[in-house]
Amino acid sequence: MNISEFGFRTVKKMVESDSRGRLSIGAIAKGKRYRVQVNDSGQILLDPVIAIPEQELWLWRNPEAIASVQRGIQQASQGEVYDLGSFAEYAALETEDE
Repeated sequence: MNISEFGFRTVKKMVESDSRGRLSIGAIAKGKRYRVQVNDSGQILLDPVIAIPEQELWLWRNPEAIASVQRGIQQASQGEVYDLGSFAEYAALETEDE
């Protein structure tokens, strides 16, 4: 298997884990978080992930809601926007969260 076929490139020819199982792969991974996956051959895939606030998780778990947001982003990027004017008059209203 040629890994370059899948868009991979070699960053280090070989690394060795320390006594605690840690690998140093260098600056390419600095400050990032990863999901670690392993297959039956023992190959390890590091998949970069980002954390989202728990209160926003509902959006990513709701296919209809996320599709609506993505549609809105696409429409905005294509200039399909409508100016509804100022909402300043509503700024002082109390919400159910207060």
